[in-house]
Amino acid sequence: MKQCPYCHKQLNKQQVCQQCRLQVHFAVDPPSKNKRSKTPKTEKDKSSEKGTKSIRKWIPFIIIGFITFLLLILFLLLRNFNSPEAQAKILVNAVDNNDTAKVSNLISTKQNKVGRQEAERYIAYIKDEMGIKSFEKEVLQHVEQFDEDSPVSYTVKTDKNQDVLHISKNGRRYLIFDNLSFQAPMKKAVLKSDTEATYEFSANGNNKKVMGKGKEVVEIGRYIPGDYVLDATKTTSRGTYKGKLKFNTGSSDHDTVNAAEDFEEARVKVHLKNGDALDEGTRKVVINGETLNVSKDGTYGPFPLNKAMKVTAQGEIQGKKFKASSQTIAEKDVKDTNEVTVEFDGQAIEKYKKEQEKDMKEKVNDFIKKYISARNKASQNNRIADLKPYVLEDTYFYKSMTANLSKQKPLQNPKVTYINKSKGFYSVIVEAETKQGDAVRSHYLLQDGEHDQNFKIVNYEAY
Repeated sequence: MKQCPYCHKQLNKQQVCQQCRLQVHFAVDPPSKNKRSKTPKTEKDKSSEKGTKSIRKWIPFIIIGFITFLLLILFLLLRNFNSPEAQAKILVNAVDNNDTAKVSNLISTKQNKVGRQEAERYIAYIKDEMGIKSFEKEVLQHVEQFDEDSPVSYTVKTDKNQDVLHISKNGRRYLIFDNLSFQAPMKKAVLKSDTEATYEFSANGNNKKVMGKGKEVVEIGRYIPGDYVLDATKTTSRGTYKGKLKFNTGSSDHDTVNAAEDFEEARVKVHLKNGDALDEGTRKVVINGETLNVSKDGTYGPFPLNKAMKVTAQGEIQGKKFKASSQTIAEKDVKDTNEVTVEFDGQAIEKYKKEQEKDMKEKVNDFIKKYISARNKASQNNRIADLKPYVLEDTYFYKSMTANLSKQKPLQNPKVTYINKSKGFYSVIVEAETKQGDAVRSHYLLQDGEHDQNFKIVNYEAY
């Protein structure tokens, strides 16, 4: 039975709804909720429906394949930057491109932070000592061996067997790749100063200060491979020098390398005039108040270039001090090599020397007279004790006199005719007479008396 499509009033055959007055002569029966009209399927529809079911069947595989493809791309991307080979190539490329920031970051450790200045020296050292191609070959070969042998670490060396780089495993990256650690080996730089000095210099951006004692070795730091030229100052009792500390880690086969000094220094050659008459060993050169022994070539130093030099000299004759004239080199005139002449008062030295020779001759002459008198007495009494104040015991001469004392002929009128002093000994020639008036000429070697004591006869020889 038909219904009104508006108010759903059942209709018989009326064309107008008796309830809502809607004309319904075109109304049709609504489709049943339980029954749907079925249109016969064509071959085309059946084929389309079959294709749809086939596509739906492959969708999970397509999704899985797409995800696998994405994961593969991700793996390749990660591998390009995180595999051991990639890590090694990043370091090699940084060295090749002089990328100091990258190199310093790659070879720094918690214990040793490498700055850009050190990285720059490190890069230059690798290129000079190995060459970038050889370095790349060595690094990549060692990295490949990690997979084969699984060692703890490898060391890259130069042709001269110098360590350049330590490569080791340090955990994992993304649970897949070995994480590599690159570390530059270090050597201890040491310095040996000839005198007590303080060194101040800058290394890797850090200011350092070390104290060096004369002839002692002092450490100035630990450094990665490289050729180092460090700006430095050196302060001693003579002043402050400007210059550099230089060392190359490749110059040593050990864990230490010696640093060389290269400071701006002045030296002065001093000529001593009228100083030959001074006693040997007493002549000294005095520069800026510092007393120095006379050098073989007359050159002294080093001294600072930025400080004036006042030069003089001094010496002695038998305890009497003489001072030479002084010469001053102004600060602006100080050069690497300088030359001055200082002069002793030759007349004063000669006058004093003659006075001393006269006094000494009188003193020696008095000693010889007393000895001859004691000798005559000892020979007469055959008593050696009379000669002990004059003759040095335990000498050949003393023993000879003891054995032949009674045979000694008496002498008289002794006179010293020659005296020469050398290193604390006096060579003396004495002329005397026997009682018969015969002349006797003898040579004595006397030991200089110390602390106002008498001379001692060391040896005797008759002419």
